[in-house]
Amino acid sequence: MLTGRRGSRFIRQFDGPGADSGIVCFRFWQLVPAGGCPYRCAYCFLQTTPWFRFRPDELHGLVYTNTDDMLRELDAWLADPTPKMMIVGELQDGLVFEKACKKVTGRPLTHWLVPRFAAQSRHRLIFLTKSTEVDHALELEPTPQVVFSWSVNAEDVAARWEHGTPLPSQRFAAARRMKAAGWPVRFRLDPMVPYEGWRSGYEAAVHEINRIGPEMVTLGALRATSAKSLRAAAKKNGRDDSIFDFLTEERDPSGFKYRIPFDVQLELFRFAIDRLDARIVPALCKEDQAIWRALELPFRGCHCLLDAGDALVAAAPADVQALRGEVRNAAGQPAPGGPPQFVRLRRRSGP
Repeated sequence: MLTGRRGSRFIRQFDGPGADSGIVCFRFWQLVPAGGCPYRCAYCFLQTTPWFRFRPDELHGLVYTNTDDMLRELDAWLADPTPKMMIVGELQDGLVFEKACKKVTGRPLTHWLVPRFAAQSRHRLIFLTKSTEVDHALELEPTPQVVFSWSVNAEDVAARWEHGTPLPSQRFAAARRMKAAGWPVRFRLDPMVPYEGWRSGYEAAVHEINRIGPEMVTLGALRATSAKSLRAAAKKNGRDDSIFDFLTEERDPSGFKYRIPFDVQLELFRFAIDRLDARIVPALCKEDQAIWRALELPFRGCHCLLDAGDALVAAAPADVQALRGEVRNAAGQPAPGGPPQFVRLRRRSGP
């Protein structure tokens, strides 16, 4: 594991899609305590980012040593009176560096961050991970201000295209431990792919999600900014590039990403949402608003936000903001005004 000082800021905002884009995503806040990831997921976008293309040795993990600088930035961020969510795990895995961080800085990352969020009630922190390294987190008192979120998939997808990661069954076990200890939990079922036998694989994944009962599940399908570049990078890094066979040669309606076919996306998402327990809030990750509307899915927040009332939503295009109010009653008619309430999609006949 490499170590080094971070010269740029530890806290940054996601650039996000353009101001006129129909993609439902926001300029969420990220903390970057480390870089890269020791896991070898075939579809990982970090493989094509300029930083790691020119520093390939850092792709597998770099822990930053100037913790004091990170904490000074964090304290200033926490002083902002506007409630916000911060994510650890967008540019690296959120928990996989726990032991390395303890060795390098004297404490696991969770022990540096969680007490600061627990000491206030405005902001929340979310760790996004494929790791099962939860022992250090379990040493701390649970707080509603810190969420632990697992990126999960069907077992077959993980075994083939998420090399080096714990299997989803192991991630679910770690999530159960955290939930039982009193911590808020979320999931990202992402990237979904229509591999042979996908219905049984995703039915099993949704069953495990329902058993745990997270506060939110965000769904996403396979996507790439440049499918050719990401495939080439995966090949160069010795990763199975066959997953990119599922992508089309056309971008989504907003021109943001290459996707799997639109109707296949709908089928995957409907399959999962139809089987989610009604108490779990569903959302989509970086998907075009056309998908939200085709699913008749009102916006109640997404993975990296507090909820639908997050201040970042107010900065989104008006048609994206309107998704918060597009609520339909059981007859499929627009519901009266008021805050959005999730309405289960009508089940389709067949599998």
